[in-house]
Amino acid sequence: MANGVHQRIGGMLTRSDYFRRSPSRLGGSAEHKEWQHFILHIEEVHLLVNFSLVDDRHARDRRRGEVGRLIVLARGMEWDGDVDTFQASEVDVLAGRIEARFGESWMRFEGGRYRLNVALRDRPIAADLEMEPTIVPTMSSNQPLSRVRNISWLFVPRLVCRGQVTVGDRTIAVDNAPGYHDHNWGQFRWDDDFSWEWGSALPLDPANPWSVVYMRMCDRGRTLCHSQALYIGYGEEQLRFFRDQDLRVTLSGRLDQEQCLKVPRVMAMLSAGTAKDLPGELTVEARAGADRVEMRFRLQDAAQLVMPSETRLDGVTTINEVSGGVTMRGTIKGRELVMDGPGVFEFIRD
Repeated sequence: MANGVHQRIGGMLTRSDYFRRSPSRLGGSAEHKEWQHFILHIEEVHLLVNFSLVDDRHARDRRRGEVGRLIVLARGMEWDGDVDTFQASEVDVLAGRIEARFGESWMRFEGGRYRLNVALRDRPIAADLEMEPTIVPTMSSNQPLSRVRNISWLFVPRLVCRGQVTVGDRTIAVDNAPGYHDHNWGQFRWDDDFSWEWGSALPLDPANPWSVVYMRMCDRGRTLCHSQALYIGYGEEQLRFFRDQDLRVTLSGRLDQEQCLKVPRVMAMLSAGTAKDLPGELTVEARAGADRVEMRFRLQDAAQLVMPSETRLDGVTTINEVSGGVTMRGTIKGRELVMDGPGVFEFIRD
C-alpha cells in the first residue's frame, strides 16, 4: 500500500477508533459496553480476539465498576477458546487512546497498524499479530438498537496480517493474511428488546480487491427490523453502501450442529441448548439503481458467547460466532463483483 494512503487511513483511525470508556467513571449511567474486535482468516484457523469493557451495574462503587474481559476463539477443525475476566488492577485502558492492557495481553495502534499480543490463561491459544488496515474505516454513531437504546460502531473491513498464532501444540506463521476489525460502544443491557446479525467476509486471494460487511438490527423477536445495510469495499475505498429498502434478506434451512462450544464455560450450565436456532444459509439481495449484489453465507459451525440477562433473573443472551463460506456476485459502478472467501458472522439469539 502506498505510503500516503497508509498515513491517511492511520490518521483517520487515530482520530476515531479510540476507547470512549464508561460515563459511570464520572458519575453517569452504568450501562456502558465497549469492545475492540479482531478477526484473522488463514486456511488453518479462524481467530477471533475481543477486548471488552462492560459496566457491572451491581458494583459497590460504580465509578470503578468496569469489568475487563478478553475473549479469544479459534476455529481449526472445531472451535476452542474461552473468556478471561480481569480485576480493575489488571486492566489499563486510557480514554482517547487506542491501547489496552488486560493482564499480560495487550493491544495498541502505532505506526498506522494494530498490534495484538494475547494468550488465554487456561486454554492453549495465543497470538502475536501486526494487522495493517488497507481500507478507510466506516463509522456510524448512535444507531437505534431498541426503542430507547443506541449503539455506535466503527469498522475496518480489510487488514493485512502478519505474525503467528498458537493453537494447542501447533504454532502457525501468518504472512499477508486477511483480517477484519470493528469497535462498538453504547449504553444498553443484555437481553433488552434487540437482536442483531453482523458479518464480514474477505477473499483469501490478496489480489482480489473486494470486501463486504453486513449488518441487520431487529427487535428481540426478530419481527421488526430497525436498520440493515451492506457495505461493499473495493481496494482502499468503501465503494457502495446499500441500506434498508435496498436489501432483501432471506434466512433458510437450519444449521445442523448437535454440540457447540459455549464460553465462558461455566455458562453452559445456564444455556443447555445447541445452535439449532440458526439458519443454514443467509442470502442478501441488494439493488439500487444499476448496482446489484447477491451475497450468500453458508453457515458451517458456531461457538456461543453466553451473557447473563441484565433484565431478568432467569435469562441469557447468546451471541453466536459462526464460521462459513461467502459467495458474492454482482455489478457495482460498472465493475463486476466476484468474490468467494471465508466469513465470520454474528447472530444474537435469546
